[in-house]
Amino acid sequence: LAWDSTSCVVRDGSDFKSVQEILSSAQESTKYNLKNVKAFYPESFDRVLLDPPCSSLGLRPKLVVNATTKTELGKHVKYQQQFVREAVSLVKPGGTMTYSTCTIHAAENEGIVRFVLTEFPVMQLVNVGIELGQPGLPGVGLSEKERHFVRRFDPSDREADCIGFFVAKFVKRNQSAKRKCDQVA
Repeated sequence: LAWDSTSCVVRDGSDFKSVQEILSSAQESTKYNLKNVKAFYPESFDRVLLDPPCSSLGLRPKLVVNATTKTELGKHVKYQQQFVREAVSLVKPGGTMTYSTCTIHAAENEGIVRFVLTEFPVMQLVNVGIELGQPGLPGVGLSEKERHFVRRFDPSDREADCIGFFVAKFVKRNQSAKRKCDQVA
């Protein structure tokens, strides 16, 4: 799909169309044979994998670091929050949203998890279901229980021998998140 993921939810009051209807009527893009899709309707997806652009501080070798100040790193957080708002709106009640990054920056990981839990009470953090990696960092906004629901992988962990990345999983409770998501429009 080719689309703007920071503005991808239909909020104009038009009649609901299923994902299949939207895809079947979408024009093919001139690049990579992708479908040009402008937006989907709220609560259209059972599962959303949100892997937003990040600072990539977990990649190795990291040959170039574009962000040199906390302010520049903070821009990633604001951008990720835009993606979160859209993703939460797209998940059906009872559906799951998995959040993932390739950074070790706590504000982009545990900080975004706290943002989701604070801004969208309809979203419940659940255990990722894997024991690999480490729990979330202490002292950056998550409770002890919440830290153990997320998984963090650190490139300095010689035993794991991996790039740095992070994963968290949420389930949308059977209530509408429309109130919070519509405030973004």
